[in-house]
Amino acid sequence: MKVAGLPKRNRIIALSFASVLLLLMFGPLSQWFVTADRFLYDRFSSMLPGKPLDNAYIVSIDPQRVPTSDVVNRYGEVIAKLKAVNAGSIILPRPPAMSDTNRLPRWSRLLASGTPVFVPTRHPLAAAAGHAGYVQVSPDRDGVLRQLTLWRLNGEVMSPALPLAVSLHTMSGNPSARTSHSQDSLYFSKYTELPRFTVDEVLGGKADTALRGATVFVDADPALVGAQAVLPSGQFVTHSELTAAVMADIANNRTITQPSWAKAIEWLAPVLLAVAAVMLLPGRSRREIGLAAAIAVVAVLLIQALLIFGLHVRIDMGRALLLFCGSAMLSLYLVENVKKESQEAFKKGSDFLMAGRLEPAFAELRRCPPSETVAAVMYKLSLAFEQQAKPERAEAVLEWMKRTHVGSSGETSATSDTLNGNGIPQRLGRYVIEKRIGRGAMGAVYLAKDPRINRPVAVKAIPIEKEFEDEELKEARQRFYREAESAGRLTHPNIITVYDAGEDKGLAYIAMEYVPGIPLTDFTDPTRLLAPKRAFDLAAKTADALDYAHNQGVIHRDIKPANLIYNPKDASLKISDFGVARLTDNNRTKTGIVLGTPMYMSPEQLGAEDITGLSDLFSLGVTLYELLIGEAPFHATNIAVLMTKITTDDPEPIANRRRGIPPNADAVLAKAMAKRPEDRFSCGAELAAALRDCARFA
Repeated sequence: MKVAGLPKRNRIIALSFASVLLLLMFGPLSQWFVTADRFLYDRFSSMLPGKPLDNAYIVSIDPQRVPTSDVVNRYGEVIAKLKAVNAGSIILPRPPAMSDTNRLPRWSRLLASGTPVFVPTRHPLAAAAGHAGYVQVSPDRDGVLRQLTLWRLNGEVMSPALPLAVSLHTMSGNPSARTSHSQDSLYFSKYTELPRFTVDEVLGGKADTALRGATVFVDADPALVGAQAVLPSGQFVTHSELTAAVMADIANNRTITQPSWAKAIEWLAPVLLAVAAVMLLPGRSRREIGLAAAIAVVAVLLIQALLIFGLHVRIDMGRALLLFCGSAMLSLYLVENVKKESQEAFKKGSDFLMAGRLEPAFAELRRCPPSETVAAVMYKLSLAFEQQAKPERAEAVLEWMKRTHVGSSGETSATSDTLNGNGIPQRLGRYVIEKRIGRGAMGAVYLAKDPRINRPVAVKAIPIEKEFEDEELKEARQRFYREAESAGRLTHPNIITVYDAGEDKGLAYIAMEYVPGIPLTDFTDPTRLLAPKRAFDLAAKTADALDYAHNQGVIHRDIKPANLIYNPKDASLKISDFGVARLTDNNRTKTGIVLGTPMYMSPEQLGAEDITGLSDLFSLGVTLYELLIGEAPFHATNIAVLMTKITTDDPEPIANRRRGIPPNADAVLAKAMAKRPEDRFSCGAELAAALRDCARFA
């Protein structure tokens, strides 16, 4: 399958994954995935500000201090005392067990008069008390109690839960909208502790003032020891504390409910997020997928927080979040696969192009996703088709480029072929010159445009007929085309692609990829240095590109900051000006004059000896040294002294001269700039690995 069609394939994969995950989440494995819902609810509900029930106390009978046979009697003593001090209401969430309503204790006669007493509906004391509500503790499968059903059918009558029965009595039977429907449930969050009195304090009269008019819970469950449930906040609570927590929520209007429409939202949210993941994530970059996933996570968390804190509504979004994150992780995996496949396709296409097999090259390169690097190689392929007298295939390549890279082309207005007032040619070959963008030792560089596809190119022009005459001109022309051929053999993301070479109006020109960027020379100023980590990273990219060029038999011979073009927007780097390169194939090599910049030359290059790719590694070491501290390792007032220093002096260590340069940098630079080639790194790939190791610790 073509990489260009992979986004569609990846959407199908993502859709299948999301569909299966949805079925599992709400089907046979729902109890596993619901953990995500519970986790989010527990975290948010635990942070909800709590407020205790006003004027309420708990009186606990310690069963360890009172014989079992006396517990029932002690209940009676406490209730009698509370009625005597005019407590507001008395609640028995878990009264002592009694087997027969005909044998109730004597104090049960006190329940119907005076202070109202509330007991569980199905307890024998319910008939005597006159006020009852059902009590049911039903924790979820993980053992946490999150939900309380407010109403329950008792025979033919709907009975309220015990906390609601007390609240309704307090509110004179006027329930709120959140507690009036038979299908309503309340959700626990956390319990705010109530003050406690011991039985001795109550019976001894020490608490009479505090208990007068108060809501009093009476139980035989000491705190923690008598805990009957665990709340989402992780608190262990007794029946009295559970009842108090619900009553406090009702009284303070902070009850968390789940309206009837909430379930529809819980089903709809995962579906919508699944659709968003399937439509938006496949085909995106890893950074875009990560950003989208982060935005989705934050948005879902904010929505759930708003619902709980602002509206006191529970809508579980954990499974929806899990589904989107799962789809994002799958998309990241698929992107990595696409990246590997496109890199493999690019390499195969480049190899086919170098071997002159243009049709297989076109087939492989079409599998690559659109990028400037692919566009540059495709443009080079179209020129190769033209050279093989296949204009229809060249046009097919250009049409593909227009569709996927540059859009519709426009016609360039006709211009004169003569020089303008500044001496700049208005056209070289078919390339329309727009402006001069640089000047080097071998000529000027112009920004031009290929009118066939309206694509910008860089054109390097050399006044070959002015510089040479007769036999020298013939030799220079041969050397020029040989150098253009050597550069044209290179197809690498970090090397500027050479498209075409020709001669027009006494100027020899090379048309190459136009790369917007900044020469690294701008970052050798001590006041504008790059971060050490970035400098090591760029040097590693350069070493990788040199390794590729050396394996193709091409040596640059002039590696320096001015020939390394850096684009800060995407941190990309391109090596320019392979114009002084020479093929190292045995049948193409001959001794020539020394070309390059002396400050960055290797000792063997200065000595006009036969050089290898290791000379470029020396020059890269010098360049990196200067990028790190803004100072060249070898400098002098004249060329003779400079050559002596390069061939004899060792560079000074720099790890201690600037913060951020790791200690191992000195060893790497020393090896890269070793005087003897055999003492340097064996290849560019080895140097790149060492530089990336430095970047890790920078």
